[in-house]
Amino acid sequence: MHKTIGSRQLAVLGGEPLFAHSLAIVRPQFPPVDSFLGRFVDCMARGQVTNNGPAVVEFEEKVAAYCRASAIICNNGQSALMIMLRAAGVEGGEVILPSYTFSGTAHAVRWCGARPIFADIKDMVLDPIDVERRITAETVAILGVDVYGLACDYDTLEALGRKHRVKVLFDSAPAFGTKVNGVPIGARGDGQIFSFHATKAFNTMEGGALVSCNSKIVQRARVMRNFGQIRGADCDEPGLNAKMMEISALIGLEQFKHFDAIVQRRYDATEIMRSGLVGIPGLSLTSVPLGQLPVWLYFPIVVDPQHFGMDRNQLAIALERENIVVRKYFEMPCHHMTAYTEQREVVLPESERVANNVLALPVYNDMTETEAAGIAQAIREIHERASQVVAFLR
Repeated sequence: MHKTIGSRQLAVLGGEPLFAHSLAIVRPQFPPVDSFLGRFVDCMARGQVTNNGPAVVEFEEKVAAYCRASAIICNNGQSALMIMLRAAGVEGGEVILPSYTFSGTAHAVRWCGARPIFADIKDMVLDPIDVERRITAETVAILGVDVYGLACDYDTLEALGRKHRVKVLFDSAPAFGTKVNGVPIGARGDGQIFSFHATKAFNTMEGGALVSCNSKIVQRARVMRNFGQIRGADCDEPGLNAKMMEISALIGLEQFKHFDAIVQRRYDATEIMRSGLVGIPGLSLTSVPLGQLPVWLYFPIVVDPQHFGMDRNQLAIALERENIVVRKYFEMPCHHMTAYTEQREVVLPESERVANNVLALPVYNDMTETEAAGIAQAIREIHERASQVVAFLR
């Protein structure tokens, strides 16, 4: 970083960037190759690099122990999500889910032959009140999303499931490591899935997991992961090839060694940003429910253009001139996508407000206090000179 607040010119106005090198939206971390090279050489020598090899079995046991539920390790989070839905009996009917999520959530529902019914959000996650309004005789499941790693209101959604006798499932793709009352998530509802994609806090380059306490879902999912084979070549139902490779499992085993410290570090980084951003007019910060420690894939802020002095698009440009890369996740809610035009007219005011004004700030496993504080500093400085920035950009 360069000069302190109040003593420098903004980069967008011709000054030097606050950061000499770009802060990308993600900065993946991998274990040293030497830490797993010996086991990788052994598996190459044996020739068993996939098909539920010993590293995958060990990794599956680790994930199960961490989440306190049975685990099915998959090749990616999307496969895990599709398998979870099918294993839970979702093959038709309606599934209620947020529109404010990555497209893969809704796609998995449609691929399983069900109809996505989009509900609104509250504090970034699925709003249980709006969910209940949308339950009909056709509803077969509620699918919550732990967006950015922020856990849903599990208790209320689970109660709705019991009341209306529908499955309650969670797309927790970015949330592996999030804790509620000191316990890592994974054993909630009828099932949860996680992604271990390279962008995630816990990554295996590519990978995913389905975690559940429902033995019927676990048994069916385990078969579906391997084409649906149950007795030799015979298949009880169509399945997927969703098996993880040994190399990914070996990386996952190494990632576990320091993961609790990483979760805390990511959270601490966002709290530094929060303390630097709190009180800025027109800037809303997502609150963390009492007792929750989210892993925070990104740190979302919502910009009110009238009170902040510029819109989020202008703020994004100004930040990128400071070498801070941000994203507008999720600027297109699912009900606005071409694939779901039949629901384009659904009324989701909070989802649309957030989608139209959100910026996702970077969070890293190895983020420094200087980086976190600098991101907040840049936003505060840009706000203080908002009229100049807007005039220049126009």
